[in-house]
Amino acid sequence: MSDYICHDFKTPRNDTSKRLPDTFKAVPLFFYLTLAGSAYFMTMDWMSYKRAQELKVEAEARKTELDDAAKKLIDEKSVLDNETAKAGLLAKWMEGARNVQPITTAIARAMPPEVRLSDLSIERSEQVPSNLSLSLRINGGSAAEVGLIETGLSRLQYRSFSPQQSKNEEVIEYRSTLVRQEQ
Repeated sequence: MSDYICHDFKTPRNDTSKRLPDTFKAVPLFFYLTLAGSAYFMTMDWMSYKRAQELKVEAEARKTELDDAAKKLIDEKSVLDNETAKAGLLAKWMEGARNVQPITTAIARAMPPEVRLSDLSIERSEQVPSNLSLSLRINGGSAAEVGLIETGLSRLQYRSFSPQQSKNEEVIEYRSTLVRQEQ
């Protein structure tokens, strides 16, 4: 018997190919380097993705904040526009306001001493502030006094528009809209 416990049943073979070149030993090295590089780039991509998500959340928060600020500014602008419109209407109304003292003086001077004014009312319209509504009552007068009043008002650059006149006994009621004649 033999002293060997293990027998080698392999027969020598001469038909096998040659060994691989030594440069092929680098293939596993490239595999592991590629695996490490892929892991590195995947980690960097994942970190970039998370950072992009954080930046997106911050940008959305800033956008919401800016949208709220813009909405607030638009609301303030609309309030200011409304105030400007009101101020423009008031300025237009004030432009139409003329001093009524010369009108009342012209009417009083047009009356002869024996005729009395019992009621004189001058009102302005909100729609057309430059027009004045004149209403007066004359005691003891005639249509000639109405002509004198119209002449006095025409000197002040006012003309009567749709005058109405009625006479009850000795009282003459006269109503007219005074329109300013522009030069």
